[in-house]
Amino acid sequence: MLALSSTPLMALDLASLEAAQERAGIIDRVRNLLADDSAAVRLAVFEEVMKGEDPLLNSMAIETALSSDDVRLKTAGLRHLINSRDFIVVEVVEPNQANQAQAYTYSLWRELTLDELKINPANDQITGSFRAAAIRDSDFVGQLDRGGLRLELKAYRDSYGRYGYTCALALSELSGAELAGVLDCYIGAPHRGEDNANDNSASLPARVRLS
Repeated sequence: MLALSSTPLMALDLASLEAAQERAGIIDRVRNLLADDSAAVRLAVFEEVMKGEDPLLNSMAIETALSSDDVRLKTAGLRHLINSRDFIVVEVVEPNQANQAQAYTYSLWRELTLDELKINPANDQITGSFRAAAIRDSDFVGQLDRGGLRLELKAYRDSYGRYGYTCALALSELSGAELAGVLDCYIGAPHRGEDNANDNSASLPARVRLS
């Protein structure tokens, strides 16, 4: 009786194993095609994978694209990453030995979030809004460019139309499961005063988690 009752379970296990092996084969095949010598093949395979709704394949394809030396493939990966998210959290990092300008800038720009993201398919221009720890919702524009993205973020506009902070957020380097870069800011009055930044510029590391 024990042997008879275990037969369906064994069959189920074998079926699951065969399905897992088939799936692993598909993943390996896709990974190999994404590393094909032909740039056209790499891009075509990536776009085909992203038409599907398999989260594992999609995630693998995006990470492969972002780590590629193929600029077109990397840009396509960024395009799909942005289109797939309602918002993106950017982790702005305070250096261990931050100077006054970096520490002050970090206090304002930490908890940076990009929202309402849209990409113009005609020219890869990015638009949206952003907010941070001490910054209310503001609009931004940016661009996908040669395997990276660059956004212009402006905050603290005065009555004359001048901005207290004009920052460029550039992200292009894949580090593990993170897209890394820098937030590079020009600091205007009154934030450059000696009680605040005490400088007219500051740069901080920035990163976006892909998972």
